[in-house]
Amino acid sequence: MVTVKSSQKIFTDSEVATLTGICIDHIHKFAKTRHLGFIARAAEAAGKADNWLFTLSDLMVLVTLFPSAPLVGSRSDGQRAVWP
Repeated sequence: MVTVKSSQKIFTDSEVATLTGICIDHIHKFAKTRHLGFIARAAEAAGKADNWLFTLSDLMVLVTLFPSAPLVGSRSDGQRAVWP
């Protein structure tokens, strides 16, 4: 379960990684295949995909559809282990 403030409408990729425990690289890959992060896709088309942005709906879809990863090792940032 993910808990966020009701006033927050937009989340950066690093915030999504912190909230979900999914590494940023996997969030980017998954977002591309599921067409999440509408501002990110516009920035990517312009060749400036530095920071991905997600709506609350995108975050809920990501949390629901992204498969859980077993903890393989400890990471210094406290996120889930990287997928193979």
